[in-house]
Amino acid sequence: MNRPWDAWSSEQNSDGVIAFVRNHPEGATVSVVVQPKSRKTELVGVQGGAVKIKVSAPPVEGAANKECARFLADLTGSAKNRVVLLQGEKSRNKVFLIKGISAEKLASVFQAFGVAEERHSSTSNGS
Repeated sequence: MNRPWDAWSSEQNSDGVIAFVRNHPEGATVSVVVQPKSRKTELVGVQGGAVKIKVSAPPVEGAANKECARFLADLTGSAKNRVVLLQGEKSRNKVFLIKGISAEKLASVFQAFGVAEERHSSTSNGS
């Protein structure tokens, strides 16, 4: 499956910000991988070029989407009605628009929480 976020690097995109954040005419977008039915709602890192968020809500009737949008609103200090799901209504891979925020500001929010790039574990061959 060819998804837009698969091609994004884990460092910076063409907008000059971290890869999972993009400029949008109405604000900024963020690519998210959602893990529903978790113990608690939390930001856990980067996975596959998208920020990973665990949500406590189940993936039933949009509950996980609503919980993720609420979490992003709280994280960015935005009103809940300014966070809009653009893509991925029935997928774990989603793109949310946060209206009225720049990509740079949104990236700085994630960087403040230590989520800025994908971490790769190095393997040792025992030498």
